Amino acid sequence: MGHIKDRYFIRGEVPMTKDEVRAISIAKLHLRENSILVDVGAGTGSVGIEGSTYLTKGYVYGIEKNPKGCELIKENLKKFRINNYKLIEGIAPKDLDEIKNIGFDRMFIGGSSGSMEEIIDFFIEYSSDDSIFVINLIALETLTEVIDILKRKNLKDIEIVNISVSRSKKLGNYTMMMGENPIYIINGRK
Repeated sequence: MGHIKDRYFIRGEVPMTKDEVRAISIAKLHLRENSILVDVGAGTGSVGIEGSTYLTKGYVYGIEKNPKGCELIKENLKKFRINNYKLIEGIAPKDLDEIKNIGFDRMFIGGSSGSMEEIIDFFIEYSSDDSIFVINLIALETLTEVIDILKRKNLKDIEIVNISVSRSKKLGNYTMMMGENPIYIINGRK
């Protein structure tokens, strides 16, 4: 299936990684057909669900704490007929025991609920060698925190990309550009 436009996802009131940001984030994950992706703070499931379409022999474990988000993920999994995705209803990394020994090789962090360092520690301890992570951030304070954590943990090939997207909106005979929140996309390796 590949890339899925925003308008096809069932959204509700739960935050979703938008179209362009999702495309770049998935590209930075360098998914292989047999990758095992952990989607932390899965929201509506947009990253994990789209990612699962590239994994012909792989699997996605999405974790989400918000009950509304969990329901949206279930609805989106049905809508897109995804069968290589397991939803874990809980908080990372506390509720990730079942994936400690599966040798996952990719992690996307879209939300951390204040546990960013613990999630990164989980990635370091339980992911396979040469694993890749991608973190999406909005707040400058979180960016500063994450940079500090990544430096202390000696992760490799750290890259930070800032993306700002504007979309056209018709106003009468005119077209106006409406800006989305700028997003920081951080990626690196174990």
